[in-house]
Amino acid sequence: MFTLDGTIQARRDLNLHLASPIKMSPASRVVEQIVVPGREGTLTREQGWADRLITLDLIIRSQDVMGAWRKAITALTSAKQLAFRHDTGVFYQIKSATLSELTRVSPMMGQFQTTLTCDPFAYLAGVENIVLTKSGNITNPGNVLARPVFTVYGSGRVFFETNGYRVDLKIDSDHLTVDSSLMECRKDQVAQNSSMTGPFPTIRPGKSHVQLDPGVSQLVIEPRWRNQ
Repeated sequence: MFTLDGTIQARRDLNLHLASPIKMSPASRVVEQIVVPGREGTLTREQGWADRLITLDLIIRSQDVMGAWRKAITALTSAKQLAFRHDTGVFYQIKSATLSELTRVSPMMGQFQTTLTCDPFAYLAGVENIVLTKSGNITNPGNVLARPVFTVYGSGRVFFETNGYRVDLKIDSDHLTVDSSLMECRKDQVAQNSSMTGPFPTIRPGKSHVQLDPGVSQLVIEPRWRNQ
């Protein structure tokens, strides 16, 4: 079965059971085919990655089918993460959910389908933050680029660099956070993009070196490792 947001178990909390095997699309690239006059074949330009679609055929077993149905609607449409019991090493980040109509199979059973639109990649579960107090190496165990969250502690003008990406920061008070996924720099919940110069770093699979400015007392990395 599956779990939503790390705590809501489908069978125990929602009275949901799988009616058929899970239907899941793989992560796939979005490409543009360009026709060049006089050229044999087309040029291919990569545009990014398509969303991953996960379709679940579900059965409700409950003495109150309609009450369980309403509870399932709320849980599925508000959930942000999905994990499967048969694949506990990863989870999927949910963007949106669509649900079909409910079919009453019997007084104590209903059936419906939900399609979850997720980020393209499967995120590694149980990953701890990486804490650096000096320059060093880190390893990305995933098979695609990661877009981590970097929290830089220090004061004044400092920088850190990895994979050829140098980020310069002006820290007025304790720390700044550089979120490469959202592409924003912030202090707590306040945007601070004007305090940052440089690109939003990614971490390639395998080993990478992280260079810290002497003015950085600590760099905390929320890795967000992921697989295709």
